[in-house]
Amino acid sequence: MTDYSRWTLEEFKESLDLCLNCGACYARGPIVPHNWRELPPHEWSSPLRKCPSFEHYRFRAYTGVGRLTLAALVFLGRTEINEDLIKVAYTCTSCSVCNEICRTHQPLYAILALREEVVRSGARRPEALDEMEKNMEAFGNIMGAKKAPEILGEIPRKGEDIYFAGCNARFRKPQTARATAAVLKAAGLDLAHLGREERCCGFAAKQGGNRELFEKLARENIKTMKRAGAKRVILSCAHCYQAWKKDYPMVFGDLPFEVVHVAELLAQLMDQGKLKPGRKMKKTVTYHDPCFLGRHGKIYDAPREVLRNIPGIELNEMERYSNWSCCCGSGAKISSSCYPDFGAVVAKERLLEGKAAANTIVTACTTCFQHMSTSVAREKMDLHVYDLPVLMAEAMGVEF
Repeated sequence: MTDYSRWTLEEFKESLDLCLNCGACYARGPIVPHNWRELPPHEWSSPLRKCPSFEHYRFRAYTGVGRLTLAALVFLGRTEINEDLIKVAYTCTSCSVCNEICRTHQPLYAILALREEVVRSGARRPEALDEMEKNMEAFGNIMGAKKAPEILGEIPRKGEDIYFAGCNARFRKPQTARATAAVLKAAGLDLAHLGREERCCGFAAKQGGNRELFEKLARENIKTMKRAGAKRVILSCAHCYQAWKKDYPMVFGDLPFEVVHVAELLAQLMDQGKLKPGRKMKKTVTYHDPCFLGRHGKIYDAPREVLRNIPGIELNEMERYSNWSCCCGSGAKISSSCYPDFGAVVAKERLLEGKAAANTIVTACTTCFQHMSTSVAREKMDLHVYDLPVLMAEAMGVEF
C-alpha cells in the first residue's frame, strides 16, 4: 500500500509506472475475492457511481487513473502545466474513493503531488484558491475576516481539553461550536477554546498544493496549542481533524497531545454514561459520512452509535454510505471554491440521495454541514441538515 507520507511526484514514480489502467477507480470493479455464490459485502462492492468529477465531466482525464497519467506526463516532462491541466487537477474533490478501490497505488496522493508541482511551477491557479491562501496567511482564516467573533467567550482560553472550532464553525456555523461546547460541558469536561488566538488549520493550503504555507500554519498552531496547555485537542470539522490527526504528525512527528473528533468523543461519553439524551426526537435521519472523517479517517461507527442512542431517532442509510459514501460537493473547500457550479451539482446529487432515505441528513463535519445546508437553501429542498453536536444538544435539552 502506498505510504501516506509520499508527497512529491518523484516519490510516486513507481506507482506512476505500474498503474494497470484497469479503470476500476471510475467504472469497473473493484475485483475482490469472494465465493461467487452470493453478493460481496458492502465494504467490498463499490457503487456504480464512484468518482464525482468523472460523473460530471464524463472524460477519463477527470478520474483517478486519468490524473495519475497526467502526473506521470508532468513528471516525465512530456506535457506542460496549462489551464486545462490545472482544471483537471483542481476539480478532484479529494474524496478518496479511488484510493478505497486502488489500495496498491492510491491515486489521490499522486494528484496532491501534482498540485504541489503546479505550485512549484508558478502556474496561475484559480483566483479563489489564491485568495483563500492570502486570507489564511494574513488573517488566520479562509474568509478574510480581519477579526474573529467571540463565539465561545464564556469558557477559558487555556486548559487540558481544548476545542478547535475551525473556520466554518467560527464564521459561518457558530451553532456547531456552541452546541459542541454545551454538550461537552454538560458531560463534565473542563473545556477550553483558544478564542481569537485560533487560526486556520491550513488544510486547504495543503490540499491546494501549497506545502510551505501549510507547514507555516501547522507550526504556529502546534506552538499555540502547547502554550495553552493542551493534552487533548477536540475537533468538529473533518478537514481540521485530518490536518491535526494525520498531516501535522506527517511533517512534525508525534504531537504532545491527543487529537480526537467530537463524534468519537460523544460516543465514548455516551458509553461511559456521561451523556444521556433525554428528549425523544421522533426523527428519521440518514447519516452522511464526511470524506475526511470516513474514508480518510476510518471513523464510521462512532457517529452512528451516537445517533442510535438518541431516543426516537431512526437511522436509514443512503444508497452510498460508509466507505462508499459520496462527497457532499465541498471538495476539501478546493473544488467547490474554484469551480462552484461543479460543487453545486455534486451537492444536489448527494442531497437527493439523502432525501430518498430520510427527511433529515446528519453529518459530523462543519464543512459538510455548511455546504449541504447552503445547497438545500439554494435548491429550495424540503430537507433538514444537522451537524451531529447540534442534534445532540437538542436531544439533551441544553442551551447553546
